[in-house]
Amino acid sequence: MGKIDLLQLFEKDKKTQLIVEILNSRLQAQHILLKGLNGSLKTVAASNIINKTNFNHLFILDNLEDALYFLDDLNNLNPRISSHLLPSSNRIKFGDNNVILERIEALNNIMSKKKTCIVTDVKAIKEQIIGKKDFSKQQLTIRSGDKINVEKLIEKLNKFNFQNQNFVLEPGDFSIRGFIIDIFSYSYDIPYRITLDNDIVDDITSFQVASQLSVDNFNEISIISNIENRLETTEKTTFFSYLPKNSVIWINNPSLLFDDNNSEKKKLSISGSEIKQIIDQYYCLYTNNINRIRNLQIIQFNSSEQPAFNKNFEILINHLDEYKNKNYKNIITVSSENQMKRLKNIFNNYLHLAQFVQANNSLKEGFVDNENKIVLYTDHQIFERHHQYKSKRIYKTDNMMSLKDLTNLKKGDYIIHFDYGVGMFDGLRIKQSNGNNQESIRIIYKNNDVLYISIHSLHKISKYKEADQNLQLDKLGSPRWKNLKEKVKTKIKTIAFDLIELYAKRKMTTGFSFSQDTYLQSELEASFIFQDTKDQIKITREIKEDMESKHPMDRLVCGDVGFGKTEIAIRAAFKAVADNKQVAVLVPTTILALQHHKTFTKRLTKFPCTVQYLNRFVSKKEATKIISDLKEGLIDIIIGTHRIISNDIKFKDLGLLIIDEEQKFGVSTKDKLKTLKENIDTLTLTATPIPRTLQFSLMGSRDLSIMTTYPKNRNPIETTVTVFNHELIKEIILFEVSRNGQVFFVHNRIANIADLHLMLSKMCPNLEIRFAHGQMESKKLEKTILDFINGKFDVLMTTTIIENGLDIPNANTIIINNAQNFGLADLHQMRGRVGRSNKKAFCYLMTPPFNKMKDLAIKRLNAISNLSKLGDGFNIAMKDLEIRGAGNMLGAEQSGFIEEMGFSNYQKILDEAIVELKETKFKKHVLADNNFQNAITCAIETDLALLIPNQYVSDISERMNLYKRLSKLKNKTAIEVFKKELLDRFGDIPTETHELLKSILLRSLAEKINCEKIILKNNNMIIVFREFKYSEHISENIIKNILSLVQNQPCSIKEINNKIKLYINNIKNIDDGMKIITKIYA
Repeated sequence: MGKIDLLQLFEKDKKTQLIVEILNSRLQAQHILLKGLNGSLKTVAASNIINKTNFNHLFILDNLEDALYFLDDLNNLNPRISSHLLPSSNRIKFGDNNVILERIEALNNIMSKKKTCIVTDVKAIKEQIIGKKDFSKQQLTIRSGDKINVEKLIEKLNKFNFQNQNFVLEPGDFSIRGFIIDIFSYSYDIPYRITLDNDIVDDITSFQVASQLSVDNFNEISIISNIENRLETTEKTTFFSYLPKNSVIWINNPSLLFDDNNSEKKKLSISGSEIKQIIDQYYCLYTNNINRIRNLQIIQFNSSEQPAFNKNFEILINHLDEYKNKNYKNIITVSSENQMKRLKNIFNNYLHLAQFVQANNSLKEGFVDNENKIVLYTDHQIFERHHQYKSKRIYKTDNMMSLKDLTNLKKGDYIIHFDYGVGMFDGLRIKQSNGNNQESIRIIYKNNDVLYISIHSLHKISKYKEADQNLQLDKLGSPRWKNLKEKVKTKIKTIAFDLIELYAKRKMTTGFSFSQDTYLQSELEASFIFQDTKDQIKITREIKEDMESKHPMDRLVCGDVGFGKTEIAIRAAFKAVADNKQVAVLVPTTILALQHHKTFTKRLTKFPCTVQYLNRFVSKKEATKIISDLKEGLIDIIIGTHRIISNDIKFKDLGLLIIDEEQKFGVSTKDKLKTLKENIDTLTLTATPIPRTLQFSLMGSRDLSIMTTYPKNRNPIETTVTVFNHELIKEIILFEVSRNGQVFFVHNRIANIADLHLMLSKMCPNLEIRFAHGQMESKKLEKTILDFINGKFDVLMTTTIIENGLDIPNANTIIINNAQNFGLADLHQMRGRVGRSNKKAFCYLMTPPFNKMKDLAIKRLNAISNLSKLGDGFNIAMKDLEIRGAGNMLGAEQSGFIEEMGFSNYQKILDEAIVELKETKFKKHVLADNNFQNAITCAIETDLALLIPNQYVSDISERMNLYKRLSKLKNKTAIEVFKKELLDRFGDIPTETHELLKSILLRSLAEKINCEKIILKNNNMIIVFREFKYSEHISENIIKNILSLVQNQPCSIKEINNKIKLYINNIKNIDDGMKIITKIYA
């Protein structure tokens, strides 16, 4: 059941050998028709032919999607082949830089005279491109050891239209920092970094945009400009002029290639008849029937496609058995380890029938090769799962800089200091202390009072929400801020106390222990249409462990829109049903109940399980029957709104309660749930992402699982910000409908939604457009939503009622009107309604003209359009300046506090409150996480020169960002990684920065000995320990070490206000301080 080289199985295939002989004989250009190549046998044959010939191969597929699947199969079968995609330039006008990179990469590889395979489609091959001569002029080669004149290099890059930036983010950017030059060439998908030794090239690496860290080393690189921009002004040619005459051309559909579709005739494309003349000079292999070619040699393969088994394993087993008896070799390719386990479980007694091969990415289609007696099937076809090609397109989605842009501090920004409240950031200042330079942050408070804080206290400040007219600065010395903190802490303690108490109670209660998985469970999980993400696998395992344990489960799963939380719920529900228990699924809205009922029913169709739903759409007669069936135990899973926890609902044997979007329920529902939940397993799902730090704070009250990995086979949603324009809206809608899709149009004003509906209907008279909003009569609303789900009309105009959980795979375009009025998280939730299938999805944010919008709204819209990668929901929610609903986990009143104090300060107070509770009230309880020393933060005051000099990192916001990241580092490994990054990005590290890094290590070690402050001034060191009431953490060993230090070193010890202070003389630098702290910690 191990690995196997699939190509080797077909290496001796007689037909393939014949083709290789014909190609290698090179008698004259020949046309060969290959018949009977089914499924991925075409790619298998092509791979073997490529390996045994020494020519370039060009594959012309029908469309881009076919080309991407074929390229993926090629790469999976033979990763050593140099294969590249040549896509159509059509997407460039939509700002897709990936296309430019891929086109240039393909041309560059063909020019390099190495053996190459190019995979393209009919549309792309008909386009004209830049001539070979001009292409060579747009290149610059740099090798290790070259002598470089930086001024001439800048001149050349300017000529290439490259832009000089602070940081390199996209193709066409370059940046120079001392002896380090970063360039993002159009010839490679990530940028290059060139390190100079005076004027000699010392080192060349590539680096990641998001982290700005180096990845691979190179001896030679090509810097190529954007040749697509020069097409209008240069001599044009076809791709065939780049292709050596001894190349082999593979054509899938000759009639598509040679016929001219009028709608595709563009001024920069060549005709089918011209192509026909050109390819006559080459060896051509056709894989589809062709009539017009004379002297056509036909080679017939004997194969058939993988049949459909409709997930019926009995038919599959009999089918494999039949082939086994005919001496065929049966192979099933499996795409993941998890899938392998499930298959083995299902085939438990029939493992001898087939060999299971784990491939990184399975082939696209299985087949039966009757000549070589091989059956090669794919697991995704057996389970009818969607199979996605692995795309190399990584460039735009890695752009993290727009995120930083939202949190970067600029002069004039409002910030909150944990000790002093709201102030205004006034930049960084260099101040002298004891003859040493010190970098400080200048903050302005009320009445123009100024506070300078050391960069070592950076963890105490955080950006506040954007300024509004009512924002008041705090007055230094005023008690307002201190009182607010105390008030919040008291409130938090009350709520946290209840939570921790409930958690402790549950840990002491005994619930029902569910049994281990059955084969039916494996079958259900294996038939999931998408490939499981790493988080889905992990969380499914955690839930099963919780269900199998003797304590009742109380797990909260947080995950972004479209991350597969519903799938996890279905698996948990089915596990409960397999043990003859009933499951209740509680949802906040009527529409969501309907949606979940559809999803659960569809997934569980072939399994012994009855699913029903209760909401206001269900008639009284139906509801009475459902209630009686529930009591009798005839219904396994009931889905509904708060109606399902009414007093008249009785379960025969309830085993699992699943709550979707808990934060949307009212207080009365939650109280009702508390009584229900005490000894029943509970699984709660939420799409409001909770930052990881909050997860740790609440570890003592609840088990949390966070989903951050997005489904592999989903494409990012292409997001465009544009001014409201009737013609564009019409074009967008017609494009989506032309590919058999549906469109959401979000307009959040009920008052004029009917007028807009009329206008759209006039613009697109042939389409059916309907509208829906929350104030509609329930039957009409249900019918509209259901009809849209069932694809009965094309465009649904709606208010934000679609924000939660509505899942319509066929809707792949969303237009959001007046997008500037929504917060980041809202926009992200709505955008998550599309892109839920394998089709490319689009989101258009319609706004008034940019000059009529606030800067902040423009910034928000830019952020959402840049953060279109799946999984960016976490980043978006964390950066949304008022994280809505993060406080709802602790009760609704908390969100007001979050808004007033800023999220990170709220979090710090939450940390403190939980630590205090754990150390006082809940000392005896063994709670989930005892690693709470993290809440102790040690401050450093010093007159030593510890800073990042201006000459080393000149960009202020980047310097501020580095200080901020430094303040969060906790251990030696993290500091080493940070040091490598500085060296990589900015060159040799100056002494004062080395010292700064050491001080971070000193601080993290000091925190371990319960120290809250270190003062290093005038060659003396003062260590201040925490108050006694929290100092029970101090181990006897540390106290012994302190006493031994006092006896052997010139130092003294004092106790002031319940705090121990240790005074040590003759400490000249950080290293001396480290020695002392190490002695205490030893």
